Amino acid sequence: MSRRLVFLPSAEFDFAMAYDVIAQDSPRAAFRFVEDSRRRCEALTDFPRMGRPLDDVVYRITFDRRATVLYAFDEETVWVSALRYLGQAF
Repeated sequence: MSRRLVFLPSAEFDFAMAYDVIAQDSPRAAFRFVEDSRRRCEALTDFPRMGRPLDDVVYRITFDRRATVLYAFDEETVWVSALRYLGQAF
């Protein structure tokens, strides 16, 4: 059973910020990065435990050693709460 995927506003902001950082060098690469990352998050709807637990609720998964996604899930929904991109200054 697939869960519903929800990107929380905090994650949407993080995706936009990562896009802006990457787009300074290549808008095309920025678009690809965001689309690929979102597509990989879709896999969490079927396999939410593929990431590593940070605690009892929050999990993380890393893509291409450049980005880490934080998320939580229950039986019906996966909530993506954050994206941490290696090229960003926090």
